[in-house]
Amino acid sequence: MKKYRVLWMAALLGILILPGCTQGILEGIGTKTAAPIAEDDIEVAEAAENGIGRDSEGHIDTGEWIKFESPVQLPILMYHSISEGNGLRVPREEFRSQMAWLRENGYYTLSPEEAFLVLTENRMPSEKCVWLTFDDGYTDNYTEAFLILKENDMKATVFMIGKSIDKGHHLTENQMLEMSKDGISIESHTINHLELNRMTAEQQEAEMVQSKVLFDRILDQDTTVLSYPVGRYNEESLRLSEEAGYKMAVTTEPGGASRDQGMHALHRVRISPGLSVDGFASLIENASKH
Repeated sequence: MKKYRVLWMAALLGILILPGCTQGILEGIGTKTAAPIAEDDIEVAEAAENGIGRDSEGHIDTGEWIKFESPVQLPILMYHSISEGNGLRVPREEFRSQMAWLRENGYYTLSPEEAFLVLTENRMPSEKCVWLTFDDGYTDNYTEAFLILKENDMKATVFMIGKSIDKGHHLTENQMLEMSKDGISIESHTINHLELNRMTAEQQEAEMVQSKVLFDRILDQDTTVLSYPVGRYNEESLRLSEEAGYKMAVTTEPGGASRDQGMHALHRVRISPGLSVDGFASLIENASKH
């Protein structure tokens, strides 16, 4: 089985490194295997320095990080679109106020690499940390959220749908490349954004592996985090996401994330429109524990 997967990955990589644009790449992979989710249903004090200290070998230096005795519980905030119109769209000014609250209250925003170390090593670069995530990769993540994040010197992670690259209302390849060079990590939301718990193991594996290979190639990175589409997953998903090479996977299960949940079933804090700043603060504080 391992030999088969190695051969499959090599063949898949051969497809992806052919000349041509992203659209040409995508035409060769990711055949849909279940009914797609309807897009209308899914559209939608100074802060600590966010630089990453690294040792001589390029690894994050956690020597000065704060060590905790009890397991850390980390708030992973879940956004989708920064606009208006439905329950998954947070208006720009609400988002701006929320980021201002994080900055004014000294929150450090984590990269995926740092978040992995926080959860596995039980240490943090600051007393207050948060991991900002966006699902689906809408264009307004670039036109609205990216500008606000840069103003506040904050990092974040966008979980992008492979087949949506360069499609209407979603990020382009050039936008992803620009964002990835300026503190925004692009990670996997599978190829087709289908409900994994309705799929066979082979279909799930294809969605996960093809997406990882695609983003590894486009962004010249090791894609390490998966977000389950619309939060749907099962026991097979947990196993397959690890086998596909992801270090972590996030769900839509509510609450703070901890390693006790399993590194491939991490909970998140959904941020909905209409939330007051006090309500936002309460969500963050209740999801934090160390």
